[in-house]
Amino acid sequence: MNAKPDLEQLDMSVQQLSSVVADLEKQCPVADKGLSVSSAQGCPVAKCSQAIPSTRQCAVNHPIASPFVPDYNIPLLAPGGGDQKPDVLEKLGPLADLVGTWVSQRFSGFNVMPIPQVTAPNGFILKNFNYYEVITFSAISGKVANRGGQYEQDSYTLFYEQRVFFADGPQMDDLVHAENGSWLHQVSAQQGQNEVNTAPFIPTPPAPNPIPTQNPLTEIVKQVSVPHGNSILALGGVTRSYCAPTIPVANCLPIAAPDAFSAAYGPNIATNPSINPNAVLDSALLKLADKGVSVASTTALTVDSDNHGAIANTPFMKSHSDVSRFTTTYWIEHLSTGHLQLQYTQNITLDLPVGDKTYKFPHITANTLTKVQ
Repeated sequence: MNAKPDLEQLDMSVQQLSSVVADLEKQCPVADKGLSVSSAQGCPVAKCSQAIPSTRQCAVNHPIASPFVPDYNIPLLAPGGGDQKPDVLEKLGPLADLVGTWVSQRFSGFNVMPIPQVTAPNGFILKNFNYYEVITFSAISGKVANRGGQYEQDSYTLFYEQRVFFADGPQMDDLVHAENGSWLHQVSAQQGQNEVNTAPFIPTPPAPNPIPTQNPLTEIVKQVSVPHGNSILALGGVTRSYCAPTIPVANCLPIAAPDAFSAAYGPNIATNPSINPNAVLDSALLKLADKGVSVASTTALTVDSDNHGAIANTPFMKSHSDVSRFTTTYWIEHLSTGHLQLQYTQNITLDLPVGDKTYKFPHITANTLTKVQ
């Protein structure tokens, strides 16, 4: 074996490396500590501080200040959540009374939770439990305009955050559910509504006169983000009455499923919360009546993903417990004491695969909350 060509190649590589090192020395010479030079881009850089070229790093020492610094103190949310701004509350319409913080009693909420379990006799189990929760609603500072070309749709928005906790049992006071999202009150309006809506920026063709009114059946929107991997869009409307709400009887039994599935739910009667979680809402109203407190008026917000809405689920969720529909009703109740009470029922339809078939299981929750601030 002739080693001479290998030595010649090695010598050539050393020469090339020395040339590269020399170039680096010119670009980033060793200098006194603290001395800096400007890079080709004009940015001050720290000179290399070590003699070994392979370890030298030239980094930005003092970045040039941006010519524009946004005011990061401008609040996204209206002060006090919006409850002290009459103009914000007026535009929120039926959502205005929600602004603030709401809490429930420890055992006031009930959850019926079917979950897949391949080792169970019927392929699922129930995780039903009492819960308590905190929900906060805050108005954003301003409208959200959806420009339509001739006129616009304005959304006056509440951001909300919901935290749910086990009421008792081995996981008592543990967080069991969290979500956030928004409620929108949508109205039709003149496009622009400021100086750009005057000449020469007047929309062409002219806006309809009168401007079409917002469809009351899609006036209210709920957008939900759940960390299970679900995003939900549900639309609906508002009803008002000067009395307590009539709470519907819910039914948690899986739809068109074998009779054997019903055994896990217990007796099929309206007072059984595993069948009808809304029973806890009637119970709360009865407790108020026993104290001589009545509901003077009720604003009901009902939204449904089947009403021009949509649901997106992650691949895992679609395979194991696909959310196919979402409905909820919020009853905002003005009590004879002057206080506010919030009751809700929520039904999430879960498509659970059991054996070689898929069945629709209602996942229903219901609770009563009081506004505390």
